[in-house]
Amino acid sequence: MKNIAIILMDQIRTDMLGCYGHKIVKTPHMDEFSKDSIKFTEAYTPASVCCPARTSLFTGQMPSNHKIIRNVEKAEVKDPSPENPNIISQLKEYNNIYIGKWHVGGELLPKDYGFSGHNFDGYGYPGSKLYENMIFDQGPKKEDRYKNWLIENNFKIPKVTDVYFGDNPHLIVQELCGKLHCPKEATLPYFIIDEAKKEILKSKNTNKPFFIWMNFWGPHTPCVIPEPYFSMYDPNDVVLDKSFYTPLENKPLHYKNISKMWGMWDASEENWKNVIAKFWGYITLIDDAFGEFISFLKREGLYEDLFLALTADHGDAMGAHRMIEKGEFMFDSTYKIPMIIKDPCSSRKGEIEDTMVYLHDLTPTCVHINNLSIPDFFDGKSLLPILRNEKFQERKGILGQLAGHFVSFEQRMWRRKDYKLIFNATDICELYDVVNDSDEMNNLFYNPLYKSIKKEMLYELYDEMIKINDPLANWLYRIIDCI
Repeated sequence: MKNIAIILMDQIRTDMLGCYGHKIVKTPHMDEFSKDSIKFTEAYTPASVCCPARTSLFTGQMPSNHKIIRNVEKAEVKDPSPENPNIISQLKEYNNIYIGKWHVGGELLPKDYGFSGHNFDGYGYPGSKLYENMIFDQGPKKEDRYKNWLIENNFKIPKVTDVYFGDNPHLIVQELCGKLHCPKEATLPYFIIDEAKKEILKSKNTNKPFFIWMNFWGPHTPCVIPEPYFSMYDPNDVVLDKSFYTPLENKPLHYKNISKMWGMWDASEENWKNVIAKFWGYITLIDDAFGEFISFLKREGLYEDLFLALTADHGDAMGAHRMIEKGEFMFDSTYKIPMIIKDPCSSRKGEIEDTMVYLHDLTPTCVHINNLSIPDFFDGKSLLPILRNEKFQERKGILGQLAGHFVSFEQRMWRRKDYKLIFNATDICELYDVVNDSDEMNNLFYNPLYKSIKKEMLYELYDEMIKINDPLANWLYRIIDCI
């Protein structure tokens, strides 16, 4: 049986990764890993907020099937049942390990599903109420392994300075960026790696295969990072998106409110570039921690035969359309995710793959690796045929589902390789020619020249919603011939 590792970055804009072609951001360890792997360029999250996306990866299901279509902090939800299939339910011969951020469901923890390792509840940010001077308060309420780890390793409690919150005086609750005073080895990414190494070594001594799901808390804001990462990138080198300068023309008015909430709609270019530079620094910090993990695997003789997928739960606008973070908008900056997979049984090395895939396609893939039976419960499809040059039935498109983030705002996306359609149930809808308008600036939904493609995509979207029991399908169908 193959050892399996899934590594999830938190909220990362794919085109700001060096390994995806960014000219400034340094990710040398991911770049090197890509040479042993297949890099997917058309991978998507089913929902651009944490809990729905992570629950999809855990359950293998679309949000409307696992019933979590917005973060649990904003809605009453039921946890995925431990009786239902999930990413480890078939891996009964494995040591199943969970490290880092959880944010799956509401009350149940990894241990309730059979994982060893960490049990951070909710968002579980370990720096909350721990880092000196830090305002952000979404820490774990049940346990914080990070605090004890710092003490065990003789690290002082880090301090945060040089913070920026955005320009909304009513929302001084989450630092967008700041300087963390500690060595890199005391940061959250290195905490994750160190804890993963310990669990893997324990598993190695049992002579059983391991499955490990490792989740970073970054580069999601707050981007509080130490030197040299804090000063690594010059804000003057940040080139803002074209859409930054003509934001949200012919787009739902609600989008502007999201940016204003964060205090970034009217923020100066200087402040925007500063936040983005710190986001870049966080990416490189994570890359260095990832490199330490790869070195460990090679030292222990575990790398060559390991199935390893590096991906993310969702993206981050980080300046596109003058938006930040994620939420009730469906641009590619938040729905397209990195996905780099090393399959020891594949002859494909250092290749690029443009098949459209979902984050939760990894769920049946983890079962398929050892030729175990894939439950019909899963909505995702195994990626092994793609990885191993076998027949794979390509999708027409990708469905995105969101019921809101900070407020209720029902949205559905149908993303093909040529066009993207967004159904906003309570605002204007959107249609983009993503081949010729990759910045998604020109909304074609109400252009009569695109009536036929709009109608075609609306019916494709409806058919897909019916297939996976989307509760908004009937509302779309009622008005499909009116828009």
